[in-house]
Amino acid sequence: MSHKIETTTTLFFALALACTAWAEPLFIGYYPDWGKWHKPAYTVDKVPYEKLTHVLWSFITPDTDGSLRGDAADDPSALDEMVALGHAAGTKVIVSLGGGGQSENFVPVASNDALRQKFVANLVQFVADHNLDGLDMDWEWEYNPVPDADTIAYNKLLTELRAALPEGKTLSAALPCSQYYGKYFTPEVLIANLDWFGFMTYDITGDWDEKAMFDSPLYPHEGYTTWSWEQTRDYWKKRGVPTEKMVFGIPSFGFEFKGATGPGTDFTKGTAKQVPYKDIVTNSEWEFFFDSVSMSPYGVSSTGYVTFEDPHSSAVKSRWVKDNGYAGIMVWEVSHDYIEGTGNPILDSIAVVLRDGSTTAILNARKVRASQQLRQQNATGKQVDALGKSVKGKPKFIRIFEP
Repeated sequence: MSHKIETTTTLFFALALACTAWAEPLFIGYYPDWGKWHKPAYTVDKVPYEKLTHVLWSFITPDTDGSLRGDAADDPSALDEMVALGHAAGTKVIVSLGGGGQSENFVPVASNDALRQKFVANLVQFVADHNLDGLDMDWEWEYNPVPDADTIAYNKLLTELRAALPEGKTLSAALPCSQYYGKYFTPEVLIANLDWFGFMTYDITGDWDEKAMFDSPLYPHEGYTTWSWEQTRDYWKKRGVPTEKMVFGIPSFGFEFKGATGPGTDFTKGTAKQVPYKDIVTNSEWEFFFDSVSMSPYGVSSTGYVTFEDPHSSAVKSRWVKDNGYAGIMVWEVSHDYIEGTGNPILDSIAVVLRDGSTTAILNARKVRASQQLRQQNATGKQVDALGKSVKGKPKFIRIFEP
């Protein structure tokens, strides 16, 4: 090889590595097929495709005979419209399989060789018939411990799906963020077959907890968190998952706890419930605050406490993902933060960070953590409303402490 060719080759690979390092992170939004029943209806034409790299239709599940079950299987017209709108905007469209509370048929189908092969063949044909860009596995177990046979069935289904999908079609999975369910997954099988791991870094608190905690904290905060994004990263990294395949989930909903007075407090058992972001920020009963250790906004009223995400916390977490070279962000789900006349404040905030990299109104997460104690001693802040806009006077606001 001549010196000139060697230099050119070296330059080419350097540029290729640079392009990979600065590749635009994935921005994935789940679309619920029941959105059409919302009031007002959230139909596929309302999805902000231009802000997303991928939109995931949720859900299709296996029927007991290996056929496909779900709205899009019965009537694919809305899915076909989504594909047309998404592709026109340069956005990939994927179908997600299963979902919480809808995964009951995976075990009998995936455990049976004939039924599993039929299910895989039906899915591959469905991808081809509707010009889809891939599939997303969201098989969620609702029992613990998980039998070894179920893990084996999951692995067989995932491996056979990967082998059957045409080249260029992606295969991803929504996965638990902690060891509670994570220990039942086989990382070697996941790594060999998945284009990205979608960690469900939400539902970290709920009615199952002894105290009302934060739902999707970036960092642990003793007494207020049970798990965090940082711990999710550390857990799956130890299990061998590559940084460039890690996608972290931002919820566009919150958890409301009746009777609680803030994070880390008692609540009335049986009252914790999910509440869409749009319903939280349009409710004048809440007074909003921000915990700058865990990077978590929350609200307190005379009747309870709510933990949720907002444009500010979503921007901080998106910056953390981008700065550390993780694969991207996913949002469950795109209708929860849609406000008529406003749009999607959380999705907008994430898009700005992931695509434009703007840090004008975003706290540096590392700085925030390091100077937490000092800032609490000299608490000065700016007022923004729950949609992230600067305000004057004394409206409901989240206080953001700045160095």
